[in-house]
Amino acid sequence: MIMLTSWLDIPSDSDFSLSNIPFGIFSIPPEHQRPRCGTALGDHVVDLAVLAEAGLFDDVFPQGRNVFRESTLNSFMQQPRPIWVAVRNRIIQLFQTNGPNHDLESNRELRNAVLHPLMSSSSNSNNNNNVIMHLPATIGDYTDFYSSKQHATNVGTMFRGKDNALQPNWLHLPVGYHGRSSTVVVSGTPIRRPCGQLQKDKDDPKQGSTYGPCQQLDFELEVAFFVGGSSDNNNDNENDSTDNAMSTSTSMSMEKAYDRIFGFTLMNDWSARDIQKWEYVPLGPFTAKNFGTTIAPWIITTMALEPFLVVDDEVDDEVGRTQDPLPLPYLQDATRKSSFDVQLEVAIQGEGMEKAEKICHSNFRHLYWTAAQQLVHHAVTGCTMKAGDLLGSGTISGSTPDSFGSMLELSWKGTKEVPLGDSGHVRQYIQDGDTVVMCGWAAQKEGGGRVGFGSCRGKVLPALPYDGHQLDNEAAAVTASADAPSTETTERYMNLKLYGYWQSSSSWRVRIALEAKAIPYEKVMINVKDMEHQSENYKSSVNPMGQVPALQFEDKMTGKTACLSQSVAIMEFLEDAFPNSTPLMPVDPIDRAYARQMIEVINSGTQPLQNASILKDIEERSEGRIKALEEGHRRIHRGLAAMEKLVKQRQIESHSTKYCMGGFSPSMVDVVLLPQLYNARHLYNVDLDVPFPALAKIEEACLKHPWFSNTHPTLQPGAN
Repeated sequence: MIMLTSWLDIPSDSDFSLSNIPFGIFSIPPEHQRPRCGTALGDHVVDLAVLAEAGLFDDVFPQGRNVFRESTLNSFMQQPRPIWVAVRNRIIQLFQTNGPNHDLESNRELRNAVLHPLMSSSSNSNNNNNVIMHLPATIGDYTDFYSSKQHATNVGTMFRGKDNALQPNWLHLPVGYHGRSSTVVVSGTPIRRPCGQLQKDKDDPKQGSTYGPCQQLDFELEVAFFVGGSSDNNNDNENDSTDNAMSTSTSMSMEKAYDRIFGFTLMNDWSARDIQKWEYVPLGPFTAKNFGTTIAPWIITTMALEPFLVVDDEVDDEVGRTQDPLPLPYLQDATRKSSFDVQLEVAIQGEGMEKAEKICHSNFRHLYWTAAQQLVHHAVTGCTMKAGDLLGSGTISGSTPDSFGSMLELSWKGTKEVPLGDSGHVRQYIQDGDTVVMCGWAAQKEGGGRVGFGSCRGKVLPALPYDGHQLDNEAAAVTASADAPSTETTERYMNLKLYGYWQSSSSWRVRIALEAKAIPYEKVMINVKDMEHQSENYKSSVNPMGQVPALQFEDKMTGKTACLSQSVAIMEFLEDAFPNSTPLMPVDPIDRAYARQMIEVINSGTQPLQNASILKDIEERSEGRIKALEEGHRRIHRGLAAMEKLVKQRQIESHSTKYCMGGFSPSMVDVVLLPQLYNARHLYNVDLDVPFPALAKIEEACLKHPWFSNTHPTLQPGAN
């Protein structure tokens, strides 16, 4: 196997080797910047939105130009597994030493825009001065399982005795319960000690309950996975079409399950053991488990973990992996895949302690029920599984006391003290001020690097009184994920017709936008020289202003034919009506405002004032005192001088000088600017190179770009 190495310096002990390529959501301070999709490589976050903007995913995932600008991974998760694989492989190619793709390595400006320093592994939060990490997805539903036989046996022994440790159903199905997705938070978010009902007399539940803060706060060492792919569980099966059927989906096969697991993340499902003891009969956990669940910011793909896959007979049977009795057929896996060989650790750092001290060490391979079995059983009734749904493994415990995955087990229900390393501190349960730190990694194998999960950490804050005082600033600093934008493909607008003229700069703008967005349309050329645009037929049926361009289309929703005029209005419509096409406007509100400002410098402040018919009218009305050519030259020079300043300022604040907005792909500003530059050179003989070097450089780049070259005026019908 060929060793994967990178031209980027990656420490040998980094969780994020070239063999990993996790996915997450990050932002760069100042905090008003919109979060976007990234991956981690060594000590850097890689901006996938910029890579997509530069066209580096166009041949494997062209929708990435939109998807990777979003503030959650949901849209990417919705893609089929081959897309996940292709994107991951392309990222590896871009960073691989002597790899097949050098587009990033050879472009210094692009590298500077793509790479952002990542926090060190010893950081106490996900946030530093360089990068802020966010929840990776909008979590629609969250389910927690109970899939470690050793953990279930330990807990059952404590509460029911050794002979009745496992409930009769436990060996027949993956036991689980529905959790609360609204309180799933990203690593680094403080957790407030919960209050609730506590059993008054620990030996006599008939004595009732009291209200107060939890006294037995616990962590649970878990690995969770995110569902991906289509919400039709089997994809190739038709949904039940029976009248009034409540089920909206089919069950799922074991074979399909592996294609529906997007990736894994560390999870701490905080537990209030004393609250749980009082409330869990007869329906199971409720408020004891809904106050907080912490997950790591990075999702590790199944592709990265495949080299660490463990089959059944490779698992230590002391932790109970051999499934006896044999599960029902729908839960049987012909591949005999088990779990993954991933080392797991938990450490606690109390207030006043210099560092976090390790208290247990477990392994993901210690699960009896696999992630695929959990997913298949969840969907067996026809439950729809959607991209972004989160499924937790349940506490992962091994067979030795130092591998137990909760304080409940480590302290054996509070009967033993658990030392925090050599610090002199001990614990039975979690105290206020404690920071619980979980980490996980798969060790290096031949040909690959370490595949780590990063860290999952949370600090416990004191409980609040029942009268509900506001949380302090530290507890309130919960990083929330924005709603995932809709990614449904729209076919609402059909049979587009563009009325234009080959020499019209505004018509060229719309042609460029349609080309960029790959929207099919019919060209209807209007002979402006013969005044066809001023005919009553054209004015009454197309554009009352008697101008080009105009865009006519059918609205499938209403069944009506609509027609729009004014090039900027048409392009804004295309941007909104075709959200899955290549974007031409920035996402950030301030950036969009800057783009519109530059657009209007041309659209309102320059182009109308150099229009040949308008200048001719001015010359006639002034009885020749104002010369049309001279006035057009002056107006163009004034507008381009303003644009030169605005573009230079924008480029100073950006990484690239190729296009107007400082990005690596043309924007609507460039779409509006280039036709104006063409007119300036060819109609008014304006010198661009000396007075406007930044604009001239942009002109050169645009003319080489297929959006512009394929729609050039000289290629249009009627051109001469």
